[in-house]
Amino acid sequence: MSRRRRFKPVKITINGKVRTVYNVVQAGNTLLNDWPEQTPAAKAAERLVLDVFNDAAGPEQVRRAFITAAKASDIKFSS
Repeated sequence: MSRRRRFKPVKITINGKVRTVYNVVQAGNTLLNDWPEQTPAAKAAERLVLDVFNDAAGPEQVRRAFITAAKASDIKFSS
């Protein structure tokens, strides 16, 4: 994992399970596999994950979008 795809950790709770997301890949996997609902904010975060791998976005953009998606889905988080 490239250091440039890491970001400040975000701790979330989904279905009673607490997990800490440290990087773009983990954020993408969480959004695709564990997210309870596909809100517009979650879809936007997913697109940004792909944009990072095309050098069109940065990890901090993904982190902010991930937090926005958590808020939109009423997912408890701390950063």
